[in-house]
Formats: sequence, structure tokens, C-alpha cells
Amino acid sequence: MLPLRFPKLWSGLAWLLTTGVIVGSLIPGELAALASFGIRDKVLHAAAYLFMMVCFAGIYRRNFYPRIALMLLALGLSLDLLQTTTETRSFDWNDVAMNCSGVAAGFVLSWLSIGGWCQRVEQRLLS
Repeated sequence: MLPLRFPKLWSGLAWLLTTGVIVGSLIPGELAALASFGIRDKVLHAAAYLFMMVCFAGIYRRNFYPRIALMLLALGLSLDLLQTTTETRSFDWNDVAMNCSGVAAGFVLSWLSIGGWCQRVEQRLLS
């Protein structure tokens, strides 16, 4: 983990987002459609996984990015597989592909420019 002044806050926000993705992936389809506020399903998948990757990359050192990406990819695949156990949701390879594209985009963004953003936010707000 990066040396942060408020690591619990940043971790809490990242895990809150992750929990939201888990809940949103497993709630009944009708509720998920209402909660999406009209955002297209595939865009929502890519955006959610991009934001999770960027959130965790703001907390951890660059050498952890591959592990974070693998964990998020495993989460996305696991959640889609779990959807087969529900009555209103189903497995969709396109959802998995969009999850992967979101993780990949977040990885590249984090690696090239915005990784460690939590430190920069703390420095600007506290200096």
C-alpha cells in the first residue's frame, strides 16, 4: 500500500464501489435495470471495472497493478457465473468482455498517468 494519510478512507471507498458492483451484479434483473438509470448495460460493465481498477491503483504501488487486474477479472467472471444461479440473470460473454475492457483501460490509465492518485489528492488538500 502507498504511504497515505487516510488509507482506511481510500480503502473503504474502493471496497464500497466493489460491494456496489457485486450487489448490482446479483440483484434481480428488474432492479438492476432500474438502478442503471438508463445507462447501457455494456457501458456500465466497462465503466464499473475501469473505476474499480483506478480506485485500487490509487491505493497500491504499481507493482500490485497486475494482481489487482487479475483479481478484478476473476471477480467479473465469478459474478457472471453466479448470475446463472438466479432466476432473472444469466451468463453473458459480452459482459465478461466489457469487464475485461474496463479493467484493461483502468490498468493502462493507472500505469501511464493516474496511478497513485490518492497521494496527490491528499497532498493538494492538505498542503
